[in-house]
Amino acid sequence: MSANADPRHDARESYFYRRQLSGRDLLPAVAIGVGAGLVAFYVARLFVQRTPLVIEDSPRRVPRARTRAAGVAG
Repeated sequence: MSANADPRHDARESYFYRRQLSGRDLLPAVAIGVGAGLVAFYVARLFVQRTPLVIEDSPRRVPRARTRAAGVAG
């Protein structure tokens, strides 16, 4: 082992502190977040608008009886 075996000495040399970020520093992160949100919205919209591959059975329509126009004798 080395003569200087103090573990706190090594930790102090590699310590980083957090600094306050300005709006200009945050702009790239905000832009990436907005872009990712728009892409996710677009993909979700594509899935909602897609045509189903299997046509679901819909209830059959009952044909309406034809009515004669008023005033026409038949």
